[in-house]
Amino acid sequence: MIGNLLSGVALPLFLLLSGGYFTYKVGKYFLRHPKKAFLGMLGARRSGGTSPVRALTVALAGTLGVGNIAGVATAIMLGGAGAVFWMWVAAALAMSLKYAEIVLAQATRRTAPSDATVHGGAMYYIKEAFGGLGGKALAAAFAVLCVLCALTLGTMIQANAAAEALLGVFHLPPLGVGAVMALLATFLLICGSKWIEEVCAKLVPLACILFCVLSLAVLFLRRGALPLAFEAIIKGAFTWQSGIGGAAGVAAGRAIRYGVSRGLVSNEAGCGTAPIAHAAANAKSPAQQGFWGIFEVFVDTILLCTLTALVILVSGTEPSAGGVFFAISAFGAVLGGIAPPLVAISVAFFAFATVLCWSHYGMEALGYLTRASAARYVFLVSVALATVWGAVAAPALVWELTDTVLAIMTLLNLAALLFSSRRIQAETVAFFEGNAVGDGASTSRKKCFQTKSGAS
Repeated sequence: MIGNLLSGVALPLFLLLSGGYFTYKVGKYFLRHPKKAFLGMLGARRSGGTSPVRALTVALAGTLGVGNIAGVATAIMLGGAGAVFWMWVAAALAMSLKYAEIVLAQATRRTAPSDATVHGGAMYYIKEAFGGLGGKALAAAFAVLCVLCALTLGTMIQANAAAEALLGVFHLPPLGVGAVMALLATFLLICGSKWIEEVCAKLVPLACILFCVLSLAVLFLRRGALPLAFEAIIKGAFTWQSGIGGAAGVAAGRAIRYGVSRGLVSNEAGCGTAPIAHAAANAKSPAQQGFWGIFEVFVDTILLCTLTALVILVSGTEPSAGGVFFAISAFGAVLGGIAPPLVAISVAFFAFATVLCWSHYGMEALGYLTRASAARYVFLVSVALATVWGAVAAPALVWELTDTVLAIMTLLNLAALLFSSRRIQAETVAFFEGNAVGDGASTSRKKCFQTKSGAS
């Protein structure tokens, strides 16, 4: 009941309103200087840390995965074709949210004195935004929820998707798939973040290219059905235009709910996890890395989620099986026997990269809570067990738990972003006025804080 209220009512509304607010606050600078915003992504960098592109690939490893395939398929099954429209709306507004949280993570990140590693994310700026004991408690609560989400969305759901795809196509036993994924993930996590970056930098582009090629092949062969697919998306988003009474309103509400909530699971904008990866980037200014966050949402939702949705809609496949296999069946219905193996491999690549990324997020959140080495080993064992369990267990209950946990994380994160909106705007002004100097204070930032004091 509480989960349905949060993820079905409060979360979509809060996301859309917050996204609209930040689009208004910072979007005007992008409209005035679009060329500078684009070129800013490729600008000079600071020494140390990881490159902005590598930080992006790690973040994309967390966003690209089950949400793009199983999540989209589930959204269409439960909310109809109209859910795709609300994914687009959520993504358009989510771009500014992703930008805002990355800017704030970059501005509040910390460098560990022991090994000079860079750490940041929502835990750090939630603590600063609220201050005092309340800020510490809310930041700790977010970190705990992030660890929990790493074990559900980040491992169990991903392992289940990979196991389902490989079982349906190659008849591989789910237990074996889970065990292999668990061993590989544990090994790479022990090796450290540099290894995770290396694997993500190779797996993510490969999986993206493979999936895009297959999707475009389907859409080319069924290009005649594309107008009907777009018509179904638009009509389904506003069901009351083609229906009557309360049933039509319920259908429209389902489209909004599943479009926004599954879109969030896919691009993670607003929930405060991707900033953990982006905080480590050696961008010269926080705003510079924020532009990569906008690109991240575009690739995830506007490109890949849309491709998945259109493939399902033009294929004419009935949702006899849910999740990943619904999407695989849609590819197979058009491309024949060659498609399912390639899609299954792509799903497995996406899923494994997501396990690595979310496990990294969990480790960072755990490191915020405690530096005890015993906690690290307990978490590694938990990741391995959750991966194996997810591969063999039905994900329905896990999806419900994940929706609730993500909703609470997102509400905490959005509240911190709204409390810190002046700082985010100041960093944006500093960049577009040409005075951005990384973590230091610039003249334009000081002027912005002075002129905006008392404004939100």
